[in-house]
Amino acid sequence: MGVLDGLSVVELSIAIAAPSCCRALAFHGADVVKIESRTNPDVARLFGSAWAVGVDAALYMDSSPYLPEMSANKRSVGLELKQREARDVALTLLARADVFVTNYSTPAVCGLGLSYDDVAAVNPAIIYVALPGFGSDPSQPYYEFLAWGPNLAPLVGLDELTGYPDQVPAGIATIAPPDYFAGLHAIAAVLTALEHRDQTGQGSYVDIAQFETTVSSLGPLLIDHALTGNVPGRTGSRLSWLAPQGCYRCAGAEQWVAITVADDIGWCAFAGLLGGHAVDERFATLAGRVEHHDEIDALIGEWTSAQSATEVAEQLQGLGVAACEVHDNLGVLHDPQVRDRHWFQLVESKRFPDGDLFSGHPIRLGDQPGRWWRAGPSMGEDTMAVLAGAGLSGAAVEELLRSGASFTDAVPEEKLRRPYIDDPEVLAAVRFPQDAGAA
Repeated sequence: MGVLDGLSVVELSIAIAAPSCCRALAFHGADVVKIESRTNPDVARLFGSAWAVGVDAALYMDSSPYLPEMSANKRSVGLELKQREARDVALTLLARADVFVTNYSTPAVCGLGLSYDDVAAVNPAIIYVALPGFGSDPSQPYYEFLAWGPNLAPLVGLDELTGYPDQVPAGIATIAPPDYFAGLHAIAAVLTALEHRDQTGQGSYVDIAQFETTVSSLGPLLIDHALTGNVPGRTGSRLSWLAPQGCYRCAGAEQWVAITVADDIGWCAFAGLLGGHAVDERFATLAGRVEHHDEIDALIGEWTSAQSATEVAEQLQGLGVAACEVHDNLGVLHDPQVRDRHWFQLVESKRFPDGDLFSGHPIRLGDQPGRWWRAGPSMGEDTMAVLAGAGLSGAAVEELLRSGASFTDAVPEEKLRRPYIDDPEVLAAVRFPQDAGAA
């Protein structure tokens, strides 16, 4: 299936950080088993879908669009880890695994009996990747604090940099980049630890604090402050060393174009297109344009407001000036580059036999680029297969199910259908199930 074919990964996770890491591993061939709980389900399932409100609770959680986005290619095993029997099964899975990835808080994972020492006792060669908010050292001040991307961003100063100088910070809560920063670091950590194990035979305990992966995104700004004392502020869509730069309103409701002029040559061409006051000598140099940025923005805004964003972008691109319409979600779906790269995937799952939509993966490796073989699993869909593969007898599995320590798909016979399946606008932009073998 991919370059990681044969790699066994156990995932105990929530939301985005660990799931995004393991999703990448699964795309490249790893067998990723995600441990799930009905009594404490992943928040990605709790979002559900608006069109599924009122259906059976299990179906509603399987309808979440975050499910294929974060769990495509994974297998789901139902284990209630607060029960000793389920914890013992988890250790049985981990004894056979290559990698364990979790982004629950370290105190919570230790409380479940799945600390590094617990897991290493049954599998000394395990690559154990912990992704808590603030690291796994109990002597450090934030050890017991909980975190997620939307509160890490303001904590490290990212939110302070967003928005306009005369307004309060806009914030980045709806995107939560810190979660993805942590996931990317975890991918690198897993691959590094695998290389280390290949060379030495030794496993690794990898402690990644999401707090630090978020701070790392501010590296240039922190160095600038250390060297110059400069404290960056909110600048909207501008950079202090380029002008003009920004997003400008175009004809139509909520239509915008993003423009960046990189040098004097680019401005000369742009000014010739604008005409009038734009050719003023005050704007001929970068220093002059930075000083009079507001005045230039007014001239540009007057010109763009009478045209469509596409018209403006095409004219400026023709002059060698960086410009592009500002896409909304539908605009991204229609983007020719996105379509030609087959970024959006439509792949079937047991719950969605007509297909489930999710984004692709940007890392493609030569003649083994990776592939999607399923969308997100139903909760507990793979319990029987996973437990049998771990060597448990049929009687042992039945006892786990009877006691509630384990569970399977609650309504396996029920099928769902996404509303967009009949939308030609969506279908024109995605890779169809029969094409899912390619990236």
